[in-house]
Amino acid sequence: MSNTTARAELIASRARIVTAGDEQRRRVVRDLHDGAQQRLVHATITLQLAQSVGAAPPELGRLVGEALEDTRGAIEELRELAHGLHPAVLTARGLAAAVEELADRAPVPVRVEIPEQRYPAVVESAAYFIAAEALTNMAKYANASAARVAVTASGDSVVLTIEDDGAGGAVAKPGSGLSGLLDRVAALDGTLTVDSPPGLGTRIRAEVPLTTLASREPASLPA
Repeated sequence: MSNTTARAELIASRARIVTAGDEQRRRVVRDLHDGAQQRLVHATITLQLAQSVGAAPPELGRLVGEALEDTRGAIEELRELAHGLHPAVLTARGLAAAVEELADRAPVPVRVEIPEQRYPAVVESAAYFIAAEALTNMAKYANASAARVAVTASGDSVVLTIEDDGAGGAVAKPGSGLSGLLDRVAALDGTLTVDSPPGLGTRIRAEVPLTTLASREPASLPA
């Protein structure tokens, strides 16, 4: 076996592992939505009906109110957990819509320049989590006033760029979120660079090839 063939098989194997992990996360999100979340919604409706019974003793009414508040909080926490695993909007509507949601939650204005077209699921997942990690770091550490997320085509690759005008100084330390993103992109035979000089903002650029990704994606796991 030639070195070129061995490298290609290694890259394909890594890509299949990443893709399988993404599919498992999508399955967990579906299970949370169809199972635990639906049960909590039903419990909320039941508690609302109980709360509307005017003849209930005051103490019982207080307990029902507390239970209703806790149940609503659990639903919100469950939705946040599911979104962190794999946002439903990414599967249903694609990268542009999913990153728009990230931008809406950011503490500073984020300009999103992403085409509406769809990409292989493994590419969309990688790009989404890179953008999410970058915007989270910006919110925590950068003291930025604005940011930009853009996707462009470069030959047979997709290029994702995230920029902010914050404090800079970001480093992909071992075990950090950025370090994990480096591993994810490398597994897809892509590259990720972080340019973050102190005082001059941060620019993250990821490039992921499209040419062979479609053939590397396994069939969806059974529901």
